[in-house]
Amino acid sequence: MNKKSFKRFIISAACFVLCFVMILVSAPVALADETSPASEEKASSDKSEEEYREQISGLQDEQHKIQQEMQEYTNKIAGIKDDKKKQQALANTIDEKISITEKAIEVGLEKISVINKYIDEKTKEIAGKEEDIEYTLQLFRDRVRAIYMTGGYSDSANSLVMLLSSRSISEFLTRSEYLERIAAHDKELVAGLRVELENLEEEKAVLEEEKAALEEEKAALEKEQEELEKQLKEAKSSIQDLQAMQKEYEANYAELSEMQKQIQAELLDIYKNLQTSNEAYVGGEMMWPVPGYSTISSVYGWRFNGSDFHTGMDITGSGVHGAPVVAANTGTVVHTNKCPYNGYSYGYGTYIIVDHGGGITTLYAHLSAIDVKVGDIVVMGQQIGRVGNTGWSTGAHLHFEVRQNGKHVNPLPYVT
Repeated sequence: MNKKSFKRFIISAACFVLCFVMILVSAPVALADETSPASEEKASSDKSEEEYREQISGLQDEQHKIQQEMQEYTNKIAGIKDDKKKQQALANTIDEKISITEKAIEVGLEKISVINKYIDEKTKEIAGKEEDIEYTLQLFRDRVRAIYMTGGYSDSANSLVMLLSSRSISEFLTRSEYLERIAAHDKELVAGLRVELENLEEEKAVLEEEKAALEEEKAALEKEQEELEKQLKEAKSSIQDLQAMQKEYEANYAELSEMQKQIQAELLDIYKNLQTSNEAYVGGEMMWPVPGYSTISSVYGWRFNGSDFHTGMDITGSGVHGAPVVAANTGTVVHTNKCPYNGYSYGYGTYIIVDHGGGITTLYAHLSAIDVKVGDIVVMGQQIGRVGNTGWSTGAHLHFEVRQNGKHVNPLPYVT
């Protein structure tokens, strides 16, 4: 082989290696374009974001409803003109406020959980995109380095190499066109990388805003939770103050005496219209209606120096607020009354009546919550509600009654 032929062979080999390197370096990108799950990932991401937005929208609707409830509560208190009565109303409607605030906390924490999950997913997604961008950028760097080492895309030196190594003009043009396509692909790649990076920065900015808003919401909820816990502590430490009730009764004797008569008349009317069972009494000794609490603050019979007749017995004790109230015996729930307010005009407040057959019924009053509905069959010891401070009450307690054919009797012999 002469010197000229050897030189031509070396140039041809160099060109062949260059083209081969080009193909190798660009192949992963082309392959990635064809087989990459990017489109599937995007669809999955879009679906995940849509679900997230729907969840957040639903929770925001719930929060809006709770805010309306809280506003109604606030308006009700604000509507009371007398400062003394307003303070009393604030103290006595703690059950209602606790219930609303508990719902707000529950929804708020659920919202935080959803947002946290979304932030975690978006953080992983951004990290994945950063890896993809870095990988693509590295391919680009490798190819540019290879092209640089062989003289560039289409400068005169490279064109001369191709011309000298081509066996025909047709071969030269084919090689030139291939290199131009590679150059165009790199330009598109750079433009795509720039767009990806811009989108990534925007997503990061949005994520940071959501994180900041989340921290504010968490702080507000924690503050609200502290207030709730304080209220719960106060409520649970409050037990029936019989002396306060007596003072109130004596100070407003005429009005309260008339109110009591009216309440009893209404209750008798309720009993007359109850759909009670014709079956015989289920029998047996009744169970204590507030397990764990045995203090009787007011017994059945005359009280307040013989000025008021108490139709049941009151069970109280430290921490009784919210304690479970159970069915004293097996029976059917025949009446419920929901009244979250406090004051003598509200009588028994929230209460439940259970029919045990044979004309025997039990009544559970001043509850903070009801866990059953009319028509439910309950068994002895089953939780039916929770102790509260609703109706005419000066502290958390359960007013428990036993009635025979609608007439109140001493309940103590039934449970001891």
